[in-house]
Amino acid sequence: MGCLEIIAECGKARAGILRTRKGAVESPFFLPVMTKGAAKHVSSDQIVASGAKAVISNAFVSSLRPGADIIIKAGGLAKFMDYPHTIFTDCGGFQMISEGFDNETGKNGILFKSPFDGQMVLLTPERIMQIQADIGSDVHMTLDDLAPWNSSREKFEKAMKNTHEWAKRSVDAHKKHKKPGQLVFGIYQGGMHNDLRIESAKFVNSLGTDGVSIGGYCIGEPKEKMYEGLSASLPYVDKEKPRYLMGVGSPVDILKSVALGVDIFDSVYPTMIARHGHLFSGGGIVNIKLAKYKEDFTPVDENCDCYSCKNFTRAYLHHLFKTNEPTGYMYRSYHNIHFLQNLMRDIRQAIKDGVFEEYKENFISNFKEKDKA
Repeated sequence: MGCLEIIAECGKARAGILRTRKGAVESPFFLPVMTKGAAKHVSSDQIVASGAKAVISNAFVSSLRPGADIIIKAGGLAKFMDYPHTIFTDCGGFQMISEGFDNETGKNGILFKSPFDGQMVLLTPERIMQIQADIGSDVHMTLDDLAPWNSSREKFEKAMKNTHEWAKRSVDAHKKHKKPGQLVFGIYQGGMHNDLRIESAKFVNSLGTDGVSIGGYCIGEPKEKMYEGLSASLPYVDKEKPRYLMGVGSPVDILKSVALGVDIFDSVYPTMIARHGHLFSGGGIVNIKLAKYKEDFTPVDENCDCYSCKNFTRAYLHHLFKTNEPTGYMYRSYHNIHFLQNLMRDIRQAIKDGVFEEYKENFISNFKEKDKA
C-alpha cells in the first residue's frame, strides 16, 4: 500500500493528496531544492511564500557540513533551516556523479571523499537511514547506486543490483530508526534499458515502501529515453504509491511526465538557469540579459503573482543582471520557483477538471525554450 490518496484522474495523470506528519501536500507537486539546508539565492520564507508545501534537502551532504550532530542540537532540520512544512531528504546516491565527490562503490555501500575536508566517509544504507531519522526529515530516500547515463549495460546491471540490496537494508534500517510518522521512498534504477527499469520498478515496489522514486534520469540522456523508460516501468508501481521523478524541473518535462503518471518532481534547474538570466514565462524562456529588454517595462510574466513580477519590470531585472547586483539573483530565482508552484497548481486543477491533455498541449505549444535576440 502507498500513502497517496488519488482524488482525480485524467488519462494517466493523477491529482491526489500526500499526507505526511506535517500535513497534506496536494499532488502533482514540485520540491524546491535546499541541498545544504538552503535554496540558492532564495530564503526559507520566500519558499513558503511561493506556495511550496514540501522541499528536499540532502541528508548526506548535511551530515558532512554542518554535521548531523549540529542539526540535532538545533532541534532538527525544520528548525535549523526554518521551514515549517514537509521535508524530503535525499540519501547521497546522486553525489556519485557530482563534481567534487570522488567515490568508490563496494558491496557494503559507497566510500566518498568529502569535498569539504578530504576525509573518507563510508555511506551505508544503515548510516543514511539513521541520519535521516535523527535530523528529523519527514520523507526518507533509500540508498541507491547511480551509473552515468551512457554507461554499459553491465554497469547498469551492477548498479541496479546494489540499489536493490541497499534498498532492502534501507527499509530494514528505516523500521529500526524512524520516528513516528516518518515515511520512506524506495528508488529504482535501470539506466537506459527498459527491461532493467521494469525489473527494478517491480523489485522496489515489492518492498512495501510508502512511495517510489525514479532515479538516474535527467543526467544528460536524450529526453525520449526518459519518457520511454517511464512509460515502460510506471505501470509496475502500485497505484496508491506516489511516484517521484528525481531531478526533473523544466516545465515541458514536468507536463510530459505528469501525463505518464508522475506525481512529484525536484530539480536545481529553476534556480540554476535563473543565475544565468533565464526566466520562466507562459510564452517560454525569457533571457533577461538580451538588449531587447533594456526598455521593456512589463513584468516577466503578466499572469505571475510573485513579488518580482508584481513589483519589477523586465527592464529593471535586465539592469540588475547587467550590473551583477546580488538582489537580481534573488528576484530571478524566486520568480522561477514561484512560477513552477503556479504551474503545479494549474496542472492539478486541469486534472480535476478533466482537461489536462488540452492544458498540456496548449502550454507546450506556447512555451518557447529559447529566447531570440
